[in-house]
Order: sequence, then C-alpha cells, then structure tokens
Amino acid sequence: MQVQEAGGTEVRKGVHVSALEQHELPGSKGTANFILKFDKGSKSTASISIVDSKDLKGVLRGLTAEDADAGKFVPVAALECRGLEPIGYTPESDWMVEAANSQTKWDDVDLSEGEWTEYDEKAGEGVGVYKIRSDFKVHRP
Repeated sequence: MQVQEAGGTEVRKGVHVSALEQHELPGSKGTANFILKFDKGSKSTASISIVDSKDLKGVLRGLTAEDADAGKFVPVAALECRGLEPIGYTPESDWMVEAANSQTKWDDVDLSEGEWTEYDEKAGEGVGVYKIRSDFKVHRP
C-alpha cells in the first residue's frame, strides 16, 4: 500500500502490512503490525494495526459478484492508523476467491497483476477478478 505522513506530505510506497507480524511500539507497551518513522530526526513513530474482524461484526464482509457488478465498494479490512494515512492499495497474493455459481474456492490467489482468471470445472465456466479498485474511509464505532 501507499501511506502518507499524517499532516505532512511525505509518501511511502510499497508498504506491506501483515497480521502475522507484530512489532513493539517504542516507548509503549503496545504493538502494531507495521511501524515506520517518516523523518530520520523524528521522535514519533507511525503505525498500522490490523483490526480483528470479530471487533467489527456487521461492518466487514466479503465482496460478492453482485457488489462487483454494481461497482459497489465493500469494507473488507480495517486498519488502525496512527501518524499516517493510507492513500493507495495494490493487491498482492494470499487472496481467497469463491465462484458465485459453484462455490468453488481458490486459495493464495495472486492479484498483483491487477486481475486473475481461472476455469471453474464444477460450473463449466471461466471466473475472474478484474478492475480492482480501492478506497479508504474513516470508521468510528
């Protein structure tokens, strides 16, 4: 993803945030999934923590074929960001895709090329993910 310093202009591209990684926050007992200092002389650390989907029941859900056909944005992840703002997203690997007609599932789908196609043997038809777009919205419970 791409992030921008909160209240600043510095941008970092190629930021990778993983729920499997935990980093200690300097001067705190807390942890985050990603930490960064924008300015080498800065004392403050920016961080991103992936919010557990159990804490956001009714807010997060998977994207359906109907959503995609309607061009609808659906919240699929939640991030707690401190000292930075996400401004762009480029998907990578580790996505799960489920065919709408047969419920056939593909794991570890790589969307880094911006699209993905496969043949669904159960349904006897092609399936795919195309025209991936992202948007970031502030959610306050």
